[in-house]
Amino acid sequence: MGRIYNVLQILGLALIATYIASCNGKADLPFPGSHLGDSVIDDGGGGSRSDIDPGQLYVVTKIVAASSDITSWADADLPFNRPRRQLGVSSTDSQWPFEFGFTYPANNYALTEAHLLMVTSRDASDTEAIFVDGVFTGRPPDSMVSTTSTKVTHRLYNCRTVECGGAIAPTGPTNNFFLDWALTHYKVSTDNTFDINLQNLLTNTALTIADILSDGLLRVVTGDDAIVRDDNAGSSTSRPLLVMVGSTYSTTALTCNISPTYYMKNNYLFVDGNSIAQPAFTGSVLTPFNSSASPYAAFRSVEFYYDPRLPTLTSYDLLNITKGDLWLQLRRANTDPTAIVINGIGIDQDGFDRNTADPAVVESWSSDAVVRASWNTFVTGISADSSLQTRTLNLLSLLGASTMKSLLQQGKLNIAVAGPIARIQASAATSTRTYGVQVTGPELILEGNYAAEICEVPDNPNSPLNGGGVVPSVCTPPDPDVLAPTLSSIQVINITSSSATIQWLSSLETSTSQVGYGLLAPSTTTTIDNTPVTFHSVNITGLLPYKFYQYNVRSVDACGNETISTSKSFRTLR
Repeated sequence: MGRIYNVLQILGLALIATYIASCNGKADLPFPGSHLGDSVIDDGGGGSRSDIDPGQLYVVTKIVAASSDITSWADADLPFNRPRRQLGVSSTDSQWPFEFGFTYPANNYALTEAHLLMVTSRDASDTEAIFVDGVFTGRPPDSMVSTTSTKVTHRLYNCRTVECGGAIAPTGPTNNFFLDWALTHYKVSTDNTFDINLQNLLTNTALTIADILSDGLLRVVTGDDAIVRDDNAGSSTSRPLLVMVGSTYSTTALTCNISPTYYMKNNYLFVDGNSIAQPAFTGSVLTPFNSSASPYAAFRSVEFYYDPRLPTLTSYDLLNITKGDLWLQLRRANTDPTAIVINGIGIDQDGFDRNTADPAVVESWSSDAVVRASWNTFVTGISADSSLQTRTLNLLSLLGASTMKSLLQQGKLNIAVAGPIARIQASAATSTRTYGVQVTGPELILEGNYAAEICEVPDNPNSPLNGGGVVPSVCTPPDPDVLAPTLSSIQVINITSSSATIQWLSSLETSTSQVGYGLLAPSTTTTIDNTPVTFHSVNITGLLPYKFYQYNVRSVDACGNETISTSKSFRTLR
């Protein structure tokens, strides 16, 4: 139980498991991305060890369930001036306050990411707002904003009207992330597990997630018509959760336990095109909106994708996807063979011309008879008369649960449909999605449950994460330091489609921080951080989606002795 893996290790293991499973009767899958870069993943296995490196970094997760109210606050303290409701109570023009109480590690801890998860919805009014630890953001109805609450320290909401309708005007640049996130991800008037990165709710403030969480208390209030659920789904719960992911240092295996089981459900809205800017098929490539409006005359494909948010966990072994449906309204023009590609996996009918596919994107074609028969049954069940029909494609049955989970872990779910069913209905282009314009079209419906391995953070005031354990460098005779720093625990965390964070330790002595990275070699370097530390963390941005990057880390001690690690690699998400 003491083993903790970082996100990249888990993704690599999941892909290996997927490949093994494919040999036993499911779709034939190589390592996804094998045509987009070097297929060998080496992230260091949690860090190298040496005689003078008595410990290493571990990624740890903490999950905290919310209370059903903020009992210490009077109504006048709340950010909205409408009735307060407890979690799970359905109402309109109301507010739902709740709080998280927890023990924040006193030392030996570096918080890297924090997420707020809550099962809620948005209505067609496009007015939703949220208060998080003094920061009030979103797009609230003007008349609902409290003008007397002393708990609001940052008024960054986006007034619905220019004059704010009598509400207190914003005190700085507005932050509309809460509503924009819902607008681009979730279906209207449908319960979804909103997964909100807390740092995004702090944009336009000087606050960090560590600032608002280090006191062990986080207070949240949502307002308008969106009930915050507090239901049980079998043995799991949908109560709001705070998920914190950070790093700790230990010389021995950590003490860990398994969390309770939590519930997740989402109806994701589609996005036009694909997330890697490389179509799966040659020829005419359309989006759902223009494919439904354009008659089918010659071979073509339609592409769209989803941004499914899995719970932020250090291990996905305890994630169980129980429902994975693709809901479509589409037209079938004739009986020519068709194909679908899902994150590089191609499934087609007999007679389909695979030469129309780009092998750099369509990484494998399934030869599994059951999988291909399932796709054929789905297609032939659509009348070939160009009439609009509603169908649900069961992705779990088509791909298998293990493969489905592995594909979701790639960060995006890219769908390409080719042939006479490339006429997918959508009400508008997603580029026009804004307030008052509801875009409808193909939906991804996910449900499942998950738990997490929760590990204790060892108390260690002398941890390198606190700047401890340092041996001063002596650079002058008679015994000057001529040894370069020993680098260990080199690992990649917080990988996205365009960024990643590299962290490592320099044992015993402080040193600078720099990362080299590139597609073929570590040819680009980050700006040197000359702050002398033993725990190093460097964020690299501007990366391309779904590519393998080579990287190394570099540290220079106070005497000018430099160590450059061997090159390792990681893959960005789609």
